Formats: sequence, structure tokens, C-alpha cells
Amino acid sequence: GDGELVRSVIKELRGIEGMTIRTTAIVGFPTETEEEFTELCEFIKEAELERFGAFTYSREEHTPAYNFEGQIDEEIKQERYDIIMRTQSYVSEKQAKKALGSVLEVIYEGYDPILEKHKGGDYKNAPEIDGVIFFDTKGKHEIGDFIKVKITDFDEEFYDLIGEEI
Repeated sequence: GDGELVRSVIKELRGIEGMTIRTTAIVGFPTETEEEFTELCEFIKEAELERFGAFTYSREEHTPAYNFEGQIDEEIKQERYDIIMRTQSYVSEKQAKKALGSVLEVIYEGYDPILEKHKGGDYKNAPEIDGVIFFDTKGKHEIGDFIKVKITDFDEEFYDLIGEEI
């Protein structure tokens, strides 16, 4: 669908409590214009998607796009990737700030000896893709246990949440 349809679906989904919306975008697809890229960045700011990832288009033999005219220069693709991920970082920071003080049910994934914190994720986080919730705990836990964690802070570089078991 077009942008209007996508926006209307997102608006409808926002009415569902606890909804998390995730998507991924390709930047630098052949013939992508500066205007189209700018529109995508504006959409990312407007939609405030909870989880968003991007990657640069790469030519793959035996695909229709391999021979498309209008291939985008690698430097431009990388520049666009950096811009769109910076755009999403503002959204991620805003969401991390909103999480402060909330209590999340976290599935325990283990202990991080470097940070000296326990870690896990909530229902919004895909393991090894999304951020992590680091927390201090009151006792021993087994991998897979569900733990209630109060969010007290967040990492300003990666937007991982930080909290404590309650």
C-alpha cells in the first residue's frame, strides 16, 4: 500500500494496548531519490516505531534489481543508512525515557560478567536483535524465569533499559 494506508493501519494498531510495531527498511535501492529518502525519514519520526532496523541495498546476482538502472553509489547508501539510524535513535531515546519507572515482566537470559548485571528481554524484544534489559536481582534465577523489573535508567548509546527486580 501507499503511505496513507500504512499510516492508517499504524493508527489503528496504536489503539491496541501493549502493541509493539517493528519494521525494517532498505535504503539506497536503485532509483531511490533524495525526496523519497527524506519522506522515509519523516515517516520514521512521525510513526515512532518501537523497533526499527535498516540496511543498505546490495546487488545480488540473479535478482531483478541487479540490472536496474539508477544504482546508488555506496557512499550515498551508507550516508543514508547513518541518517536514518540517527533518526531512529531520537525515537528510541524518547521511548526509553517513557519506560522510566515502569515495571516490565522480563524473561531471564543470564548474567553479563562484563557489566556485572543480569539480563533479559520483555515481550517487545526479539533476542539477539533488539535491546536488552539489564537489571540487579534479589536472588538466583534460571534461564527462562519471568522476573518483574522496575526500569530506573537506560543506556544512552544503545538504549538498553536498566532496572532492578522488585
